[in-house]
This record gives sequence, structure tokens and C-alpha cells, in this order.
Amino acid sequence: MSLKTASVSTESTQIIVTHHQDVLCTSLRMTTSLAPCTQEEADTRMFLHVSDAVNHGHSKVMIHTVDSDVLVLAIAAVQQLIVDELWIAFSSGKSFRYLPAHEIAHALGPEKCIALPFMHAFSGCDTVSCFAGRGKKTMWNTWNIFDEVTTAFCALATNPDPDSICEQLQLLERFVVVVYDRTSTDVKNTRYQGQRSNQRWPYS
Repeated sequence: MSLKTASVSTESTQIIVTHHQDVLCTSLRMTTSLAPCTQEEADTRMFLHVSDAVNHGHSKVMIHTVDSDVLVLAIAAVQQLIVDELWIAFSSGKSFRYLPAHEIAHALGPEKCIALPFMHAFSGCDTVSCFAGRGKKTMWNTWNIFDEVTTAFCALATNPDPDSICEQLQLLERFVVVVYDRTSTDVKNTRYQGQRSNQRWPYS
């Protein structure tokens, strides 16, 4: 399919596709910033294409996706991409909407944008289990009232090595405690209170 797509004749539109590790385009252009294609996940590869588009003079870019992971990455990547507008055509059907990632990033500020991918993964995503009985909205609201954890999220988003994890563990533990009980002081007490009230706790 990729070979057939790349052979399509287009006038004002460029179609770029991957064929194994090669990158093909419907018009003659440099693809050195895209090839060889070694990205395992389409989610991250999209932003190589966004960067490539910006480098070729495009200041407004749109990504169409149904995956919230892509939206999170877009918000985090805006400030590095140096793009005027990055729009996400999100979801489908009645839920479809256009989301301005550049405006969301501006509203959050640079620090929270850096921290956002780690918070998204930490609170549950495709490859990480979520906390029992606590969804994204609860995690987000907790982050807003316990802003101190932003430092830990930023550190682990940029340098997720074992030493960094150990350094930030106390803040992460406190964040989890606040997610379940804002009046509790530590994990053991929160777990005990949860067991007394038959509340689900993520760790046995």
C-alpha cells in the first residue's frame, strides 16, 4: 500500500509514507530528517513529521487522532517545535472536535507542559495500569492542589533513571496519598483507613 500511495500523482499536496525503514513522498523533496524510520510507535513518529513540516516553512499544523496520548504529547511538544499553531482534530463522530494544543500549552505554562507526559503515564495509559478507583480527572484535580509534585513530574519526564526515581519518591508517595485521602499523612495510614471503609487501594 505504501508504494502505491507514494506513486499517486498530486499537484499541491504532498503525501509522505514509510516503507519499512524508508520514507517515500509523492513529490521530490528531502526526507533526511525522517529517514531511516526507526520509531516503533506512531504516536511519537507524528511529531517527527510535525518538526519536518515546520522546517519546510509550515507554521500551522494539524494532527488527526483518536488517541489521548497524542494530544498529551502535542501539548508537551509545542514549545520545542517552534510552531505558531498546532491543532489536534480529536476523536470522531459526535465527539469530534478541534483542540488548539498551542493555546492549551500556553495556559498550562512551560513547567506543566514538561511534566504532563509523566503525569499522564503515571496516572494510567496504554501500557501502565491506572490507580484503583481514581481516574484522570481526580489525578488532575489533585495535581492542581498539590503543585509541589510538578518538580518530581518534570524530573522524571526529562531524566527517568533509577537515581532520579529515588530522589523524587517521597513527593510521588505524598501525591498518591493525597489522591486517596487529602487529610492523611502517609501511605500506611491511608491504606488502613481505606481498608476500614472498604475503599479500593492500588497496592496490597
